[in-house]
Amino acid sequence: MNWLEVSLTVDGELAESVADVLARFAPNGVMTEQGVKFNDEEDEGTATGPITVRAYLEVDDQLEETRQKIEESLYYLGMITPVPTPTYKQIADQNWMEAWKQHYKPILIGEGLLILPAWLESPDPKRIPIKIDPGMAFGTGTHPTTQLCLELMEVSFAQSKIDNRKSEIVIDVGCGSGILSIAALKLGASKALGVDIDIESVKNSRENADLNEIGEELMLGQGSVTE
Repeated sequence: MNWLEVSLTVDGELAESVADVLARFAPNGVMTEQGVKFNDEEDEGTATGPITVRAYLEVDDQLEETRQKIEESLYYLGMITPVPTPTYKQIADQNWMEAWKQHYKPILIGEGLLILPAWLESPDPKRIPIKIDPGMAFGTGTHPTTQLCLELMEVSFAQSKIDNRKSEIVIDVGCGSGILSIAALKLGASKALGVDIDIESVKNSRENADLNEIGEELMLGQGSVTE
């Protein structure tokens, strides 16, 4: 089976809108990739710069129709804000998960967090590692919205300690891989409730919770409570 890769390189503000457009026509999901900047020899790398949004379309009888629909949707988005022309590339089928893992690297977040692919060792023991094996769930940490949430959580929990407030209880709606719930617990939350309509996401969240050894879990329908 062959696939058609559709990709656009945009800034962080536009990435989510473009990803939403592509997701309508790519049943296997959309991926985002951001460059890594090294500030000095000791820096393990910080995600920065433009973001490439990619989707993969099956090469079949409906491909040309789907391609036209994508370009039409991007045209309407472009009426609101400038959108670059999409790039297309045909690629052969492969072991996608293994190929994807080659490009998933540790990501430094804020002052003390580290998103760590589960199969790698931490490059910075001073940072709090959030081990993630996303599987089929959303939440690798490469998306700007996830990174901004993590940065805000870090600041919020640090302020809670300064103000001597009680530990927060966190609700993670659309938990995906569980990355935000796990981060909240590692930052000091007393309890986290992660919910998602996708049963695979709930399963993946629990697996990632186990990877991070963050405590007992109770599965409630399509939600996961961790404390």
